[in-house]
Amino acid sequence: MQVKILYTSLTGNTQEAVDVLSDALENIDAEVVAFDADDGIAADEFFSDGDAYVLASYTDGEGELPDGMLDLADDLADIDLNGLPVAVLGTGDTSYEYFCGAVDELEKLVQQAGGQLIAPSVKIEMAPDDAACAAIAQFAQTLVTQAQNLSEN
Repeated sequence: MQVKILYTSLTGNTQEAVDVLSDALENIDAEVVAFDADDGIAADEFFSDGDAYVLASYTDGEGELPDGMLDLADDLADIDLNGLPVAVLGTGDTSYEYFCGAVDELEKLVQQAGGQLIAPSVKIEMAPDDAACAAIAQFAQTLVTQAQNLSEN
């Protein structure tokens, strides 16, 4: 099973969460291909040839998507994800009014584009601690199980 991850990270917290997720997925025999959104991969290219997809982002300003995810957001308005299995995780800071608002925005965009959210999204306070790492491991397991169930149906 191949899981494709598209992420953006400013302080390194989201990158660290993606590293934890990648390790968790590889531990359950998934192949991981990760892309930094700042490298400019188009949504139609990202959402191809994978068995499951993960979007990972920090939250900017007042709960908005950061610049690194804006091109993806624009692309999602024009493509049909047609039931593709997608999951979302994000990092944030609870001192802001909209904790991990980018996660909520990405969920909405995926659903509007016809994607199927296959795991409850994970919202992480700052960098992943032991509890967040455990939540990410569970997220990885759920993501793989649900993607496999979808492919069998």
